[in-house]
Amino acid sequence: MEWYVFAFGSAVLGAISAIIEKKTLLKENPLEFSTVLALFNALISLPILFFVSWSISYSLLLLIYLVSILATIAFYLVSKALRHMNISIESPLLNFETVILVVLASLVLGEAVSKIQLAGILIIVISGYLLELPKNLNFKTPIRVFLKSKSIHMIFIAMVLYAFTSIGDKVVLGYIEPIKYILIAQVFISINFVIMISIFQNGLHSIRHGIRNAGKYVLLTAIFTTSYRLLQATATSMALISLVIPIKKLSTVISTFFGGELFHEKRVIFKSLIALVMVFGAVLIILG
Repeated sequence: MEWYVFAFGSAVLGAISAIIEKKTLLKENPLEFSTVLALFNALISLPILFFVSWSISYSLLLLIYLVSILATIAFYLVSKALRHMNISIESPLLNFETVILVVLASLVLGEAVSKIQLAGILIIVISGYLLELPKNLNFKTPIRVFLKSKSIHMIFIAMVLYAFTSIGDKVVLGYIEPIKYILIAQVFISINFVIMISIFQNGLHSIRHGIRNAGKYVLLTAIFTTSYRLLQATATSMALISLVIPIKKLSTVISTFFGGELFHEKRVIFKSLIALVMVFGAVLIILG
């Protein structure tokens, strides 16, 4: 099977996962949801771990765990933001991760930004601005929204953290196969969330409450989440990541349109077109 089939499958399953997550978060506490989801992800992953090689250094395990901490915080922030904002707004904004990653790579790794990448950055920034532009064309509104919205602030902090995890991914994947990395990371993320919920909520009681309250939906999300990650890892192992990621980014368009329609959000077609333009900007950045 061709790599792009796995990449597109990852995009579709990722979008379905995001839509179910939004539906669940309408009633469920974000930390409870994130913890139970992480535990289900780990449980689904555990059987597969018995079929992969365990030859891995302690230093690499430590690096994976450090990356998992950033991923844990980022995922929680996205979940918390998604509970309070429309999926047709949240999904397109996730494309800003590509912009932030390029900026960080330039500052941290000294990588130069090409003219094509700069064009992609401008496309995403302008598209993000248009996403909040009202029908009356009040051009000050998007600036006010970006400055005042705590949910948008959480999304951008999460994107910064995810950009750092991407840099960590790049280092780790030089020493370990993608599937093993994802499976180990999911186990670590579940440990992190159990620690978080034990500190900030009622630990085991909160986990039980989350399972009773929304267990079947969280399990469904976990199945789709683990599946799309494995498909993405498989595609990445078969082709350049610069080819895989643009296809995976189509998940933001799919979740924007179908999620927006499902939850009866406004201007869904317009927002879906904006999301598509942002994916094009991401393609320019990745291929530039």
